[in-house]
Amino acid sequence: MSSHLVQIPQAVSIAASIDPSIDPALKQQAIDYLDKVRQLCEETWQDCLSLWLQGAGAGPSTSSRDGKQKLDTDLRIYCEQVVDNVLTKKATALSPDDKRSIYNALVEYINTEWVSGPCEGGQSFFRNKLASTLAYLFLDTYPDVLPTFLHPFFDLLTPSSNRHPVHLAVHLLSDIALEIHDPTIKSAREFTKERSHRDGLVRDAIRTTGDENKAVEGLINLAKAALEKPEWLDIADQAVRTLATWTPWIDLSVSLTPDTLAFYQRLIKSTPLKVPTATIFRTLVTRGMQDTSERLQVFGILDIASLVDELEPNAKEDDFRAALGTLIGSYATELINMSADSAKIEPLLAKTIPIILRFMSDPSPEVFLSVSQCMTELLRRFKSMYVVKPPPRGQMPPPPKPLSPETRSLMSTILDTSLRKLAWPTDSDWEAPTADEPDPDDDLAQIRLVRTTCRSFIESVAQIDKDLHTDIVARIVLSTFDALARSETVPWQQAELALHLVYTFGELNKANSRAAFYNLPADLLSKAGRDRAHRLSINKSLGESSGRSTPSDDGMIDGIYYGGKERIDYTVYPLTPLGQLLLRCMESGIINYPHPGVMLQYFECTLRYVEFWKTRPGAVQPVIEAMTRGIHHVDLDVRRRCFYLFARFIASSRLDLETEMVSPLLDNLKDLFPIDSALPTPDFPEQDVLVKATTGRSYLSDQLYIYEAAGNLISLVRSDPTQQLALLEAVAAPLVSDLTDPTDSPQNVLKVHNSLMALGHFAKGFPILNPSQDESTLPYEPAFKQLTQALLQTLDRLKTRRIIRDAARFTFSQFVNAIGSSVAELVPGFVIRVVGEYEPSELSDFLQFLSLLMHRLKSNAFSTMDMLLLPLLSRIFSVLQSPITGTDDHLTHNRLKTACLAFFSGIMNANLDGIFITERNKPEFENLLNVLLGYAEDPEDDASQRLAFAFFSRSVIAWSTNASAPSVFADSAMSDKSKAVGNGTSAPTNQHAIPKDARQALPGYEHFIYSRLLPLCFHFPVGHKNGLQGSVQVVMEIAIVIRNTVQARGQEAIDFMLNDLLPKDGCPPEYANQLIQSLKTQQAKDFRHTFVDFTKASRAAAVARQ
Repeated sequence: MSSHLVQIPQAVSIAASIDPSIDPALKQQAIDYLDKVRQLCEETWQDCLSLWLQGAGAGPSTSSRDGKQKLDTDLRIYCEQVVDNVLTKKATALSPDDKRSIYNALVEYINTEWVSGPCEGGQSFFRNKLASTLAYLFLDTYPDVLPTFLHPFFDLLTPSSNRHPVHLAVHLLSDIALEIHDPTIKSAREFTKERSHRDGLVRDAIRTTGDENKAVEGLINLAKAALEKPEWLDIADQAVRTLATWTPWIDLSVSLTPDTLAFYQRLIKSTPLKVPTATIFRTLVTRGMQDTSERLQVFGILDIASLVDELEPNAKEDDFRAALGTLIGSYATELINMSADSAKIEPLLAKTIPIILRFMSDPSPEVFLSVSQCMTELLRRFKSMYVVKPPPRGQMPPPPKPLSPETRSLMSTILDTSLRKLAWPTDSDWEAPTADEPDPDDDLAQIRLVRTTCRSFIESVAQIDKDLHTDIVARIVLSTFDALARSETVPWQQAELALHLVYTFGELNKANSRAAFYNLPADLLSKAGRDRAHRLSINKSLGESSGRSTPSDDGMIDGIYYGGKERIDYTVYPLTPLGQLLLRCMESGIINYPHPGVMLQYFECTLRYVEFWKTRPGAVQPVIEAMTRGIHHVDLDVRRRCFYLFARFIASSRLDLETEMVSPLLDNLKDLFPIDSALPTPDFPEQDVLVKATTGRSYLSDQLYIYEAAGNLISLVRSDPTQQLALLEAVAAPLVSDLTDPTDSPQNVLKVHNSLMALGHFAKGFPILNPSQDESTLPYEPAFKQLTQALLQTLDRLKTRRIIRDAARFTFSQFVNAIGSSVAELVPGFVIRVVGEYEPSELSDFLQFLSLLMHRLKSNAFSTMDMLLLPLLSRIFSVLQSPITGTDDHLTHNRLKTACLAFFSGIMNANLDGIFITERNKPEFENLLNVLLGYAEDPEDDASQRLAFAFFSRSVIAWSTNASAPSVFADSAMSDKSKAVGNGTSAPTNQHAIPKDARQALPGYEHFIYSRLLPLCFHFPVGHKNGLQGSVQVVMEIAIVIRNTVQARGQEAIDFMLNDLLPKDGCPPEYANQLIQSLKTQQAKDFRHTFVDFTKASRAAAVARQ
């Protein structure tokens, strides 16, 4: 007897036990043993099959055929899994006799246990799992080993007192069809040619052996018989659903006969099996027949349009209506996609489309969505017929093709139906939009999907006939606005729909600029023209009031331009259709509609079309007053959405606000400033409550918009620095006070984090400092420096807390945006405090933060980065050189490496390359080069390679330029910009040319280039073991390194390559000379491709030599 027969039961018993007294080491040993049994299933399947089937037929009052008792359920499930494993993963290890023995054992087990035995106590899990195992065995044995595999199961397709064998047989047939044909299951698993070929062979065999006839006949007879017994209705349903899985791929002469068609028609018209029968009709419609005439013949036999037209009026259940919608939609889609023989197809479509429109009008989202794909295809067809494609530049577009009256009527019906479906259902409660995705099966999710689909239909109709869209939308919207203006009662759904249509109108017309609202003259259509008119209007008024001369054509008076708010009076110009809708919206009084859904949609419109509100005198202030009501709404979700809309509207209209509004508005916001820093309840004992409190979308995430709006408002009080500082102090002082609490409790840490984030968003509201602006002229510059000092003091206490470091980094960057380089002196202190505390996963974000600082600090960047580079490199390299112990470490390591290389490239691009070679940083310079060279040599990481070579391509210009070396490039190799930089008449913007006054910044760097860098440039692409298919971008970057070296060193570099490097590499002289000639005469973009071709030829030559 095999030892497995004893050890497997023991191991399963130990592994599945919940007894705490069991030795964990013993339990792990049992698990390891069971894993090995599963892995060696080609050796252990016989023992597992024996254990699984032991005691077949044994029940409470019956004994088994083998005289043994059934084993525990856990053990039997495990053993069946091992058998499944050998059938699905190692079937080639089984001989035909092995497969026959498994089949015979299972058939005997079915007869003993399921036909005449206790049926595993009626547990459907055992039955369904057995069907799956049989399906796996079928696929491995049919038809070569067991051509009659299915015959015993066809015999079970007969109602009897025992339902379980019938369920088993039907389930087996269903599993087989799903395995060899179902598109969903096929798409979920990895595609292999072998599997696809095998599935095709099995389908062919079923069709040629007559088994398809037996299966269809058996299932239909079973369904007919089961329908006679109400208690067998579930079996009838299962049989029909299984028929639906066989119909798409068996021979049409079997699935569609006069008898089967009559049976299907009876099922769909007068039985409880209407829904699965509709699926059978759909599979018959969508069969992939290539011949159009044959498909039309099948369509004529089925007559789907007449069938659905007859059934639809009396179909009351939503699931059946949705099934009918899917059926008629699939039928119409097939007609649309049949381009040939349109004379026969068009009448069928004309008969089908009105039926589809009835389903579109159904109040149920499920029914509407059942025909949405069909309507999408129909509109796509009309767009291909009527929408004119944009012509090539410089050519006039052809005139649009006019719509026939029938097509225009159809478009009008589709548009009208879509617009009505766009309205919020009257039987559904409204909910404010949130950041959380609703459950796909939730009513709210269905409503949103319907609205999204309707918007797609409306946009398609607008593309086909823009005038029709404008007319119908304007009629619906204006009738609503007029009713509101007359103080008539308008349902909130109608009011919200009108605003929704206004909101999407500009989106469909692809415009929301001022030219979209007004029919402007040609000289005001461009921003440059509007700016010029703006200057003229200001200078004219200033000239008239001060006695200055009349403005010149360019808007200057005595050579001086006087700025100010835009003074173009747009109201004198005619309104576009969108402008008319917005004006009527503004005048209707809908701003005061009490329903929150209407209020939010109005705010969304004002934000999208804020440019229109800014052109209407006195229009901005009422919106802000209404929004202050919204941000205090009783509904939490409404309030949160209003926080965002209010902040964005303030930011967009800030230049049109009067400073007198600032103080009252801030008073209105006071009650929204306090932050609730209560700790959440952990979801499990080990969860970090601080991480939970600060991740995901929370109330604080939206509340921070209020602080951003406050910063925007306070920044407007430029004319009164005293008042501005007082207002700033009023907002910031409570937050700074929260930072001073010395306790290190989680509660206080969360409070400090939240206050830091609030300060950051408050600073974000202030305008980003213009690089040309002097920060010392900002009245709030000292205040923000004090806030920065407070931040640093907070870091001194709490820098070991990650959420504090993250918040401090964000807030510090916002302070830099607000007051620029005046905080430069504080940057080293900030970095030194945190760089040693950062975890490896934080360093990538920190490098991005430093890149931002480098950009904002302007002239102070060099000295600041000079102080920071050495401690930064030390920390980064210590992390990158640490061993990788797992997947997370690997991802963190790669992310940090990429961020580090990008940071170094940013330093080079910002012309701060001297930082690397200052006296302070020179000791680390050689190590830096070695690390970067190592990344450049790593063929497993193309992204890092490319960044490393990009760094070197800039370094050879920055550190090895020999200004006395004459250029070796022909004129054809230099772009116009490069020529201008080369002769000193233009400033350099890239590294492709050497200015006249350039000098070598790092003497001796050329030795590194010749001894290590250039050899790598030629060795890597030629010797890359994986070829160049995935490394072309790297090779192109290498080409730039080579070209820049020649730019920097001149003939010296060419001599080195021709006389030393390339001959040593065995490069044929003709290849080398041709490469150098191309280098001298081609521009960089062309030489990159030449070098790729050179490396391919060199690889081929190297392979030939081997």
